[in-house]
Amino acid sequence: MSSTGLRIGTWELAPGVTRGHFNSLLVASFFTIGLMTLVGNLQPYFFNAVLQVPIAEQGRLGGNLAAVNEIVFLIVASFIGAASDKVGRRSIYALGFAIMAAAYALYPLATREAELHVYRALFAVGAACVSAMIAAIIADYAAENARGKLVGICFFLNGIGVATLVLFGGRLPQMVEALGGDPIWAARCAYWTVAAACLLPMLVVGFGLQPGSPALLEKKEPLLTTLRVGITAARDSRVLLAYFSAMVSRGDLAVLSTFFLLWLTAHGIGRGISAADAQAAGTKFFALAQVFATFWALVVIAFIDKLDRVLALALAMVIAAASYIAIGLIEDPLGTNMYYASAFMGIGEMSGILASQSLVGQVAESRSRGAIIGVFSMFGAAGILLATFFGGILFDAWRPSAPYLLVGAGDAVLALFAFHVYLKTRERR
Repeated sequence: MSSTGLRIGTWELAPGVTRGHFNSLLVASFFTIGLMTLVGNLQPYFFNAVLQVPIAEQGRLGGNLAAVNEIVFLIVASFIGAASDKVGRRSIYALGFAIMAAAYALYPLATREAELHVYRALFAVGAACVSAMIAAIIADYAAENARGKLVGICFFLNGIGVATLVLFGGRLPQMVEALGGDPIWAARCAYWTVAAACLLPMLVVGFGLQPGSPALLEKKEPLLTTLRVGITAARDSRVLLAYFSAMVSRGDLAVLSTFFLLWLTAHGIGRGISAADAQAAGTKFFALAQVFATFWALVVIAFIDKLDRVLALALAMVIAAASYIAIGLIEDPLGTNMYYASAFMGIGEMSGILASQSLVGQVAESRSRGAIIGVFSMFGAAGILLATFFGGILFDAWRPSAPYLLVGAGDAVLALFAFHVYLKTRERR
């Protein structure tokens, strides 16, 4: 085997990675995050047209399902990496898509909340598999000196895939109803179409990715040791800032995926629009946000390395706070102003997540990198759980746009802390 890898355009690959493996990764990148996202975006129609969940209870239910998803996701993800080292990445990746397909097939058969929680937990198992594997395979396939370029193209395809799949998937119930189907069959056809769509990337990764197990990594430290090292590192205010940035930025994303179409669908129903038409109308705004987020990433990547990472995070959180508060104050979420607000939200969403990732990448010292990244991920999970739990309560008790005001306030507080850390660390230089 050659000591140097294949070069395809601007992408330099690790030894042993072929053009077919590279192309399979690109296909997987397009589908993976989009198929993970659709589980939340199909729920508004199912809640309203099939289960007929009262509007005043939908925020709580949506938040609880998101929380179940995250808890199971965390538990499963902790075992996935070690399993893939033994049996190979592509086996776990393909299994993840198969489990997601099964969950999508079962979801529209639910008749009560308990069944929804079970099916969402099953979905989370598959989502944990595919999410962990796409990150691992990108790391496996990239040459050491060209990792950023491979991350960039895969990230770009993730964003385009989310926008495309959500725009198509969110309109499926409307399409089926237009053909004469009743709401129950419209929901089933929509979910089962997405289940079938999971089979395409399953086959691509199952047969197209590099076979065998990757080179074994260093033996991992015990969990308690990792936690102790990661928490001790937070004595550095920049590391602590990175941890809080994970909590806030991941919470932002959770609110977007959990409550956005739920809010717009409920608003449309209140105006006398059918659940299918309301959800379809909302998908264009969600897709618009993802398109702007994807292309804004190119702008952020171009200049973020030229700024102090703490200052970059502070500025990103100002943008994020403004975008989420602006969308939370929208009175007519299906009106013209929502186009501008959605585009701005996509910019805020991407600014926060990229600045957070950039900061933790810099502050994580090589000797404790794994521990810091691990605690960073735990703070991110805590952010998701808190945002979906309290966001669901506020969605029902106050106003459907309240989750956006909640995370916008969180972004603003983090921006103030980031400016404080920046000024304090600059004085020391």
